[in-house]
Amino acid sequence: MRWVRDRSLGILFLGLFLLTWIAQLVVQWLQFSADQRTHGEEAVFWSSDFWVDFGQATFENWQSEFLQLGSFVIAGAYLVYKGSSESPDSSERIEAKVDRLLAERGITVDDVERELPYKYRRTR
Repeated sequence: MRWVRDRSLGILFLGLFLLTWIAQLVVQWLQFSADQRTHGEEAVFWSSDFWVDFGQATFENWQSEFLQLGSFVIAGAYLVYKGSSESPDSSERIEAKVDRLLAERGITVDDVERELPYKYRRTR
């Protein structure tokens, strides 16, 4: 259970991804079969025409979403306000202050790590 809990966010998003992709497959199939009926043709699930349409729709969605997410991640990684809570420098600054206070009192970081609850300990 610990393995699942430690990876629950990834499992959630993988499940959401698969659920929405299957929903896209169903909707795409309904649209394809309606188009085939309109043209007086039989809709075959394993036909290359359906899978080409499904693949094209999937890659169009992924392209737009990855472009949006990618630009957000890149902008967020490089364009930050110094000192903001999202900026890595603020947490590094606080950690440096805590490390200095610990050193003044003769306490090592390892001593502190052993006393922390498991979820707050360094995992890497």
